[in-house]
Amino acid sequence: MSTRQNNQERKPTKEERRNQEKKKPLLTFCRLHQATNPARSPVSCRPPYYWWEAGAMFGALVDYWHYTGDTTYNDVTMQALQFQVGDYKDYMPLNESASLGNDDQAFWGVAALSAAEFNFPNPPPKDPSWLALAQAVFNDQIARWDTQYCGGGIRWQIYQIGGYDIKNSIANGCLFNIASRLARYTGDDMYAKWAVKIWDWMNAIGLVDAHYNVYDNAEADRLNCTKVDRNQWVYNAGTMMIGAATMYNYTNGSAIWKERTTGLVKRATQLYFPNGIMQDICESTNQCNVDQHSFKAYLSRWMAATAMMAPYTYDTILPLLRSSATAAAAQCVGTGNGAPPGQPPGTVCGLKWYLNGTWDGSAGVGQQMAALEVVIGTLIRFPTFVKPPVTNSTGGTSQGNPTAGHNTSAIFVIEIPPPTTGDKVGAGILTVVVVGIMMWTSWFMIGKAWEGGSTVNVKANPNEKVRT
Repeated sequence: MSTRQNNQERKPTKEERRNQEKKKPLLTFCRLHQATNPARSPVSCRPPYYWWEAGAMFGALVDYWHYTGDTTYNDVTMQALQFQVGDYKDYMPLNESASLGNDDQAFWGVAALSAAEFNFPNPPPKDPSWLALAQAVFNDQIARWDTQYCGGGIRWQIYQIGGYDIKNSIANGCLFNIASRLARYTGDDMYAKWAVKIWDWMNAIGLVDAHYNVYDNAEADRLNCTKVDRNQWVYNAGTMMIGAATMYNYTNGSAIWKERTTGLVKRATQLYFPNGIMQDICESTNQCNVDQHSFKAYLSRWMAATAMMAPYTYDTILPLLRSSATAAAAQCVGTGNGAPPGQPPGTVCGLKWYLNGTWDGSAGVGQQMAALEVVIGTLIRFPTFVKPPVTNSTGGTSQGNPTAGHNTSAIFVIEIPPPTTGDKVGAGILTVVVVGIMMWTSWFMIGKAWEGGSTVNVKANPNEKVRT
């Protein structure tokens, strides 16, 4: 019996009622923000958080709805994902153009694609569909494929600002991620061919090597990608992993994509799970910046999705997610700037999950999002409750537009408009949302569903083909 059915068939316990009460300040804050700023973006906040992370956060809220069935945040998620589409309906709003990167645009596109794959409620007909938004991002970015340097690839930045010289794994990996998932959702092999092209290029210049290390970047204009920055961030591995797993699924289990998926999962396990608990490369030296605080969210998200796309990886991935989720929930005992007004102490999540329940003193959107994604990711073990992503032939309702995007104003632009004083997007509403969610999810999924160890004997069939 699914978790949802269990919750419907019994009365809530005293502990459950207390946890639901804790969410009230969160809901009040959301309503107040929307009511007092009716014309303002629901995600427009201040530094140190940037626009791309808001897209990632609302992608996490799409995941949260899919994994838990809780619709509390659907309206604000819908509003945010539509508010930011821009004039070309491709997630390139003018007020972000001064600092827009390909990866920034892609994180919003990935959120829209998840909404399509999970059958998140469709927007009104006057607004662009989730699938069309993802297709628009794809079309924009393949038009930026640059063969002048390095024989291909897209640059980190769209405009000639800091980082424009870089061709990196997160920009190209997110495009690979989107291409593979569009191929699966639509059945259009054009997207699959692009996924192959991106993989082959990344492998050729050494961003992905024969041992499935995923390195960070290479300099294009100055070095023609002859030297690779060998830092290995968790989110780079994650975006390549879900892309490869989706291609495995799309090709009905082809040997080459199985080999690649297996290699990426194995190498990520070796690199990022000392003692079975997820850890990024900056944690032990206390050098994680604001962006990097969130990176474990994306590896968690994409590992859970990999287990659904390539079910043979389930027995490797689930134990890693469970041990990491237990450690993450134990780290969510702090107090600080991340705690919303009216919330009790002990609700802020740190980043160093390996500290055995001792809060590391950090707080922020990235830490909350990482804990959220790893905790909800463990729910893949309830396959009757958490369904794999759909396609347009297996129940997907989002209707696409293959010609969406094509924003030629952003293809190899020489100069950019001067920066404005517009807000950088950040924590505000996001921190409050995730703090509230974690108090519920960490109790329910760790405190109750895991009571007595692994007593819940519900498991996906590792031989099951997802694509039918």
